[in-house]
Amino acid sequence: MIRNADRPMPFDSAPDMPAAIAIDTYATGAPSTRSADFEGPFCSDGSAVRDLSVLLLDLYALANQTGIGEFENGFFRLLGALLDFDAGWTGVTTHTPGGPIMHNSFTWGLPDSFFPDWIKVRDCDPLAIGTLGVYGRAMAISVVDPKVPPRFRNWAVKHGLAQLMVVTAHDHRFGLTTFLSVYRRALDKPFSADDAHKVSNVIAHLAAALTINRSFQLTRERGATPGASPARAICDSFGAVHQADKAFETTLRQDWPLYANQTLPQPLIDWLHGGGAQPYTGERVTVHCVPTAGLFQLEARTRSALDRLSPRELVAIQHYGDGLSHKEVAQRMGISPTTVRHYLRCAYRKLGMHDKSEIPRLLAAPGRQDSATATKVDA
Repeated sequence: MIRNADRPMPFDSAPDMPAAIAIDTYATGAPSTRSADFEGPFCSDGSAVRDLSVLLLDLYALANQTGIGEFENGFFRLLGALLDFDAGWTGVTTHTPGGPIMHNSFTWGLPDSFFPDWIKVRDCDPLAIGTLGVYGRAMAISVVDPKVPPRFRNWAVKHGLAQLMVVTAHDHRFGLTTFLSVYRRALDKPFSADDAHKVSNVIAHLAAALTINRSFQLTRERGATPGASPARAICDSFGAVHQADKAFETTLRQDWPLYANQTLPQPLIDWLHGGGAQPYTGERVTVHCVPTAGLFQLEARTRSALDRLSPRELVAIQHYGDGLSHKEVAQRMGISPTTVRHYLRCAYRKLGMHDKSEIPRLLAAPGRQDSATATKVDA
């Protein structure tokens, strides 16, 4: 199994870390809770076991009901019933010698300048250093602790953070680490051992619920998609895969035989860095990208035979396959019938077709895409 330190991440050549997403205004009102669906006094009663039980029930239900960003916002609202805190930060990271690399992160109750300012002090962040490789065990510090590096203290003071606590969990499947940081603004309210125990109990469930939420993101639109659904994955700007269908791996292996659902092939990473606005078209696969709350949802399909056609050839054969004559196609496209015949001859040759009766089968083929919107990217 590939571990964090072994991941072939292109950190040196990657763009700047994606900005943290502010989520405290993502949704209005508190999310509906699963615990309210049960008869009887199933609610928090002040006992640690009951309070944690209620939070986890609602957390896993939330993961199956909300999109990316909405989930994180709902999580902090739920956590507020278990723990007293003023602001929070969560996301997915990889540790490097130069400090943590944030693949994506979400802030709650923090200003927009929080994350850019943290990047400047991440190399001396005592919480990141102290939890490196120490998973499931919370670490808390006070800003007045003399051991806190001055640069880091100045950053915390600037953002009104007096008490800071963090805990992490490592998922071996994708080699990524989920972190949870919570903050208090009062100097006289340090995090206690009991507070640390609470977040230590929650972090593995947060990581698991994030996986469920990303899976929900991949599947939420499938029911409305006619025909064969594309293979889907969620990744970040570094090309790290956070969640993926097994079919996504199978589809990409048509162009990259050794691909595994951990890090995207370099041509796809380069395509994302270029914006990913147009579909990536490889030798055998095509990939579409939809930005989603600081991450990217990818949809991969096997290329259709129609992808070999030029945009004008595709339009001509679509009209011709609908039963229009050469003259009627010419009128629709604003060209001469002779040009239409040229487009059709080229299309027949590229597709290996022999007569018009084969056109409907090709037009209905799963995975075909509009060649007019596809951009060839050299692998």
